[in-house]
Amino acid sequence: MRARSLLLVGFGGAVVAAIGALGVASGEEPHLSFSDLDPWLVVFALGTLVMLGAAPYAIFDRHSGIENEDERWDRALAVWGGFSVLTGLAFLALGALGSFAPSSASGAIAWVGAGCCGLVFETLAQFVLFGD
Repeated sequence: MRARSLLLVGFGGAVVAAIGALGVASGEEPHLSFSDLDPWLVVFALGTLVMLGAAPYAIFDRHSGIENEDERWDRALAVWGGFSVLTGLAFLALGALGSFAPSSASGAIAWVGAGCCGLVFETLAQFVLFGD
């Protein structure tokens, strides 16, 4: 039952991120600059981070057939890293469509989304390289 609740948390994060993306798309330019920050980008970033943050725990619980807990975590973190890389590449593809202009909606979403995925991947890399 815990895996289902974690999947719901991840789904809720995706819904919040989608609402934030819709808010960014409906707002006025510039969306992201040194002097302006669209508040909907903050909503989008929080939803994306919640979605990405819930993923390893849900994956860990989904692999409950594996007895060894360390092996389960290794598998969950590997899948989590792959998911964050693929999601980051999707954001980069979105940014390529909008020429990565942070003042545009697609560019701002791409920068923030890729940044969130980069934070997740960097956290995982630090854990793998310097963890116990």
